[in-house]
Amino acid sequence: MSKDNNTGKNLLGVGAAMAFCGATLYAVGKTLKFLFRDVDPDQAEKEEKDETPKQ
Repeated sequence: MSKDNNTGKNLLGVGAAMAFCGATLYAVGKTLKFLFRDVDPDQAEKEEKDETPKQ
């Protein structure tokens, strides 16, 4: 009985750790994307093309 009880607790702990890591990585990804949104080289090229004077 003790072995079955420990297995369940271990699986619960691993699942909680995986959920925490997943949420943390998601949050870090969103934060980095927000912080470096102006550094996107494709966006800079689009802005340069848009700035050309129209005649």
